[in-house]
Amino acid sequence: MLLQDNNDQQMKRMHFFIKKIEKIIRREGFIASGERCVVGVSGGPDSMALLQVLAQLAPVFDLFLVVAHVDHGLRPNEAEAEAHLVREAAKALQLVCECGKVEVAVYAQEQGLSLEHAARNLRYGFMEEVAARYRATKIAVAHTADDQAEEILLRLIRGTGRAGLTGMARLRDDLVVRPFLGIAKEEILHYLSAGNIPYCLDSSNQERIYLRNRIRLDLLPYLQEHFNANIGNSLRETAAILEGEEELLAEMASQSYAKVVEVGGGAPVELTLKLVDFLDQPLAIRRRILETACWHMSCRPTFRQIAQLLALAENGGNGAGLHLARGLRVIKTEGRLDFCYPQGRQALRGKLLAAGMEEIYFAREISGPGEYVVEAMDARITLCLLETLSEGWAEQTPEILYCDAEKVCFPLMIRAFQDGDRFHPLGAPGRKKVGDFFTDQKIPLDQRRRIPILVDQGGIIALLGVRSDQRAAIDPSTRRILAVSLHPLSHGENGFTGKAIHGK
Repeated sequence: MLLQDNNDQQMKRMHFFIKKIEKIIRREGFIASGERCVVGVSGGPDSMALLQVLAQLAPVFDLFLVVAHVDHGLRPNEAEAEAHLVREAAKALQLVCECGKVEVAVYAQEQGLSLEHAARNLRYGFMEEVAARYRATKIAVAHTADDQAEEILLRLIRGTGRAGLTGMARLRDDLVVRPFLGIAKEEILHYLSAGNIPYCLDSSNQERIYLRNRIRLDLLPYLQEHFNANIGNSLRETAAILEGEEELLAEMASQSYAKVVEVGGGAPVELTLKLVDFLDQPLAIRRRILETACWHMSCRPTFRQIAQLLALAENGGNGAGLHLARGLRVIKTEGRLDFCYPQGRQALRGKLLAAGMEEIYFAREISGPGEYVVEAMDARITLCLLETLSEGWAEQTPEILYCDAEKVCFPLMIRAFQDGDRFHPLGAPGRKKVGDFFTDQKIPLDQRRRIPILVDQGGIIALLGVRSDQRAAIDPSTRRILAVSLHPLSHGENGFTGKAIHGK
């Protein structure tokens, strides 16, 4: 009798959870009756729960579901089991299952992206391909309320504006839907337990080399224990408030942009901002107008660059100007700011050099492990101490370089390449000039000073994103590892508009 009561309670719990998601889908208008929907399923607990719930709701909404699973090529020892679980679950539910494999590490290196960013791009790309093949109009993913709290803190730490602090959208681009975004992870685990639904655990979620993992494993628990036991709810409530305010500000900025900006006007000027009307706008709107203008010119501005543009508009004299990324110039002339590419879209900064070369000089002290922004490079450098190497670490190089922590001495320095630099490339027979190494690697002349070099008092430790020095190599006696990774700043990082967000 007791066993029967427990079973009844579990069935009621599962039924309640499914009805809860049904109400959310109806209220938010996520999925219309008769639509086709791709369900992204990794094999983890959240996505397995989403698959089961949507399968139960498919007859209610007259949905056609397709399961999509992606192997990122990063965890070969776990990927096969995850794919098998997803296929079996789809088969049991009589659903089509499309499995694909992508090479995240290769793509990340080619595109200059972090592993997380590269994986996200390829994952969504695969799901969109599946959606196109099956004429699906929605892609459902399983981000939870816990993921939303992590995302808001992540964006706050990296730097973002009001738009970034609204978190992930419940419905993005009228395509990607997140039915679980208001559901706590704990509730999802209860649903899985009640239904005896199997799932896999991703070991990379425990690796602290990734900032998101450190937020989930270290920062959020610390904030919960020492500052606010309901920090997750507080973050999500704040995001909801900011979302409404962001919609209003975005509409106001759009109307003002149309009044103060003229597109065209003859070569080389492509966009003109009328200063009389522009300076009459509130500061928040002026910032948004400037960022939108930069985005129109295919430039992602940082907070510092927006501040410089504001100063140019308010106090700059006629003929004064700023040099932004890839040859973009903003010049103040007779009551206007002109945005143009006088020598085409190429890497040019400061004084214009022959053959399109760009002079870049930067130096930044690294006092210890952590995350550092190098604005001159539009990049972030992350240094993290590890006790052991993670599975597949060799495949993550050169995007993440691993060094023997006891063979380097803080403080370190991140700086640009200098003529005469020499180092001993990892795995090579001896020392050589960095310039000769660049030549061997076929790195163009105009890109060499854009490669950050990590040094200490003993010399070069690594050419970030390219190669480590032999003297800091890991060997059997290594006790602590220093993992160093290089990431481009996210599009619009420190920005203000909705374009500043790429989400998860």
